[in-house]
Amino acid sequence: MGVFEGDQISREKKRSDYLWCLHCERTYKRGKFRKVGDLQMCPYEGCDGDTVLDAIDWENIRYHHPEYPQIPEEDKVYPEYA
Repeated sequence: MGVFEGDQISREKKRSDYLWCLHCERTYKRGKFRKVGDLQMCPYEGCDGDTVLDAIDWENIRYHHPEYPQIPEEDKVYPEYA
């Protein structure tokens, strides 16, 4: 079954086990984070990305970059614009 989006029907996507950080462009396992005060931050030291606002499902990134692997390498940068 699909989900209506305007005049089109899109298939529901399976969530990836990985998230991509908008700030450092690296991936991490869903559920990982650094706690900074009351915030859940990207697990990579030195990154100021927030896991709530700046994390994007890895499959959404792969949609635009089908050359990226299904299971990303830890600590590798995957540029949004290559």
